[in-house]
Amino acid sequence: MSNTSLLGSYGAQDSSSLMFRNVLINGNFDVWQRGTSQTAAGYGSDDRWMNNQNGSTKTHSRQSFTPGQTDVPGNPLYFSRTVVSSVAGAGNHTLKSQRIESVTSLAGQTATLSFWAKADATKNMAVSFSQLFGTGGSPSAFVLNIGVNTIALTTSWKYYTVTFAFPSISGKTLGTNNDHCIQLNFWFEAGSDSNASTNSLGQQSGTFDIAQVQLEAGPVATPFERRPFGMELALCQRYFEKSYPVNVAPGTINTDGANVGTHMGLDATNTFGRTITFAVPKLKSPNITYYRTNAAGSQWLWYTATSSDYLTPVSTVTSTSGFAPRFAGGSMSTSRGAAIYSEGHWAADAEL
Repeated sequence: MSNTSLLGSYGAQDSSSLMFRNVLINGNFDVWQRGTSQTAAGYGSDDRWMNNQNGSTKTHSRQSFTPGQTDVPGNPLYFSRTVVSSVAGAGNHTLKSQRIESVTSLAGQTATLSFWAKADATKNMAVSFSQLFGTGGSPSAFVLNIGVNTIALTTSWKYYTVTFAFPSISGKTLGTNNDHCIQLNFWFEAGSDSNASTNSLGQQSGTFDIAQVQLEAGPVATPFERRPFGMELALCQRYFEKSYPVNVAPGTINTDGANVGTHMGLDATNTFGRTITFAVPKLKSPNITYYRTNAAGSQWLWYTATSSDYLTPVSTVTSTSGFAPRFAGGSMSTSRGAAIYSEGHWAADAEL
């Protein structure tokens, strides 16, 4: 199911209308389910955005706009900040990326990227796009270095637009794992191995701020599209969902939102478990991570009227609609068919 289809399930118009013209998700940086900062590469803070580095180091964080500021219109709450410490090396780089489901998105069309940005000093960054044809089977090779542009930043918020053409995918072969996509890249620094993708940007340290990112079909940038928070969260949850409250990072010692339930006791294999349904169907069968509610660890609390134990799942069955963990009895004293209670947190990751 595409982003447009998911939006359609909420009674929304399709992406050809004025609504939902932004094919990016969380371009306003409102949703931060995993946390509000990260130093590791990959997904770890703002939903749908990968904050990557190789060789160099960085700290990425959520920053708040001052209420009532007028530099960036529309009263956004947050922006993305990446603080880069560059380390010399031809293959080293730091960039911020988003993968947009389906390589058919914008294929053969003119598209326009728009965003607000600034830096701690006058310096350049670069933008580029890629078409990734997925995995599984014999997919076509990636098409890289689409729409490469150099962006001249200043110390003040400034609005930027980039218009370019996505290549046709006629004659291309898609992978069989339903993970083909297009990818937007903001390059903050890059060694010579990435010259073709960055207009020879080069390496530099510094602070890079980005807000209100929009990618849409057509040669003209339209005003930034604001979607209700609940809808933007649902779009994000197609790729990542958790049991914690939306502003509580997974792994936090917290019982709010924990899955608490009553179950029948040991089955014929001396195990027991839960079936949990996702709020939003996933792009693919996700990876599930389990968390304790009262300490670090991956165990769930299971208890009866007379005994209890913290147990790690012995198996998990997953699908795009939910998952079913199974637990062995541990030190619990129970009989087959007796009531058993559970408490624990989880996170489901189905990112591209």
